[in-house]
Amino acid sequence: MKVERIVVGKGKSVPVAGPDGEWSKVYYQLEAVPTEGEDVQATRMSLEGILDQWLSVETKPEAEIPKLDLAELDGLPWTTYKTKEPAKEGEAGWIFASTKGAEELAKAMQKSEGKLELGTYEYRFSGKDSQFISRKPKPVKK
Repeated sequence: MKVERIVVGKGKSVPVAGPDGEWSKVYYQLEAVPTEGEDVQATRMSLEGILDQWLSVETKPEAEIPKLDLAELDGLPWTTYKTKEPAKEGEAGWIFASTKGAEELAKAMQKSEGKLELGTYEYRFSGKDSQFISRKPKPVKK
């Protein structure tokens, strides 16, 4: 028998809101085309190892992920660095981390180690005590 391709899939379900609440399911599938003389068992085990590694990463329940509205973020009082004028759409700027309306953004940034990419911007904490949130446009990919 000639094996032309190997497909391995694995998944797991995790409780989102306790054992009696909602569950979240994650499923991954990989495919490999073995070369002539390649050990098919070793290839299968390698694919399973990759899937096991992906599934071992702890998934965060949706309830922990803050809901952010990009339009609301754009409406915050961003200030330019050079002119200290209100920043226009697509322009780099900063606000105080304590700015009203920026609470969920700050929470999301704390959960992602102080850096977050959303929409067309990259957000980071700045200042000696992380008292500011900076935004800059993400580089355009060619």
